[in-house]
Amino acid sequence: MKPTREQLSASNANNQTVFDCVTKCAISCVAVAAVAVGLVLSVDAAAQETDGELKRYILIGMCEPADDRPETQEGFREFFVDQHVEDVSKTPNFVRSRVYELRGKHLEGATFTDFISFYEVDATSWEEAERVLNEWQRDPDAWEGRAHHMETGRRVGKVLSCPGSGWYEMIHTYDGPAKAASKLE
Repeated sequence: MKPTREQLSASNANNQTVFDCVTKCAISCVAVAAVAVGLVLSVDAAAQETDGELKRYILIGMCEPADDRPETQEGFREFFVDQHVEDVSKTPNFVRSRVYELRGKHLEGATFTDFISFYEVDATSWEEAERVLNEWQRDPDAWEGRAHHMETGRRVGKVLSCPGSGWYEMIHTYDGPAKAASKLE
């Protein structure tokens, strides 16, 4: 990913590369389309849902350090990787949280972020999950680690860039042949 960014590098007023601008534009277009479809479908989907039935949702965050400075990289790892994902995982209804770091490209496809986080949640709707998460994040006393996480955020400053995130409902899951023998579950 780094060679591609370097090859496409062209400074603008915000010191962003052409790659960054194209990536943000593509993500923004996808986000606008998803919101538009979500607004059209949400009324019909809500009418069809059974009250109180739990469903599995996943909140996906595409996150990365805000810039390439070493202190930002270090602050990002401390704040996001080592603390934020854990902090969010403590939210009521959250089943599991995971964060992954990009290690290589698949075929010739574009990669949009160096880090991606997954938060599995059981809730009656994605709106409920969003509401619970927002309430949780506003509570400075939500759990014993919150004060440390908030202090780290104040100390390291703006080290996080999140070009996209969204709630996705799990509609199918398939186990692979390694599931039974895997020790990584």
